[in-house]
Amino acid sequence: MDVDRRLTHVEFLHAPGERGLAARVFELLGCTVSDSGGHWFTAFIDTNLRDYANNSFYASEAPAEQLAIEAAMTDSVDEWVEMIRATPQKSPHFGLRVGTIEEHREIIERILKASTNDPELRGRIEVLGVFPHDAPDAIATNMDQAFIWTNVVASGPLRLGQVIEVQWHLQKEQTN
Repeated sequence: MDVDRRLTHVEFLHAPGERGLAARVFELLGCTVSDSGGHWFTAFIDTNLRDYANNSFYASEAPAEQLAIEAAMTDSVDEWVEMIRATPQKSPHFGLRVGTIEEHREIIERILKASTNDPELRGRIEVLGVFPHDAPDAIATNMDQAFIWTNVVASGPLRLGQVIEVQWHLQKEQTN
């Protein structure tokens, strides 16, 4: 079947000097990073495919114009980030689906360890919430969800950060 419509990529920005740190964030999410030293690097979502045109993330340094605008942002940024921490499912975010529950748990564990033990990532990445499909407060009963926040990379203002929902979907027979 030929697919005419698909998500090709998401373009992220990182702060000057944080290219390597940005690559590590994508590796924590289970992506394979390819960096040939050009304007941006690529993180492949499916580690079995190296398709630069589809199912990938790109990241490049934020331009000076964006950094200047972000520097002028007011203290309400802190309130915004706190709102996202309290209700990540209501924030602007995108979902990243993984293939197994084990992979889902490994990603969560890697990010929890990095947010605690890695001095470069402490305070820069965190697990906002984990919502198993069978928990009383489950958001969705057909998947396990984990919401991750980082300000190392973002597809918008770096000061606001990026929320990424990592999903593991139950098989159809498990949801019936």
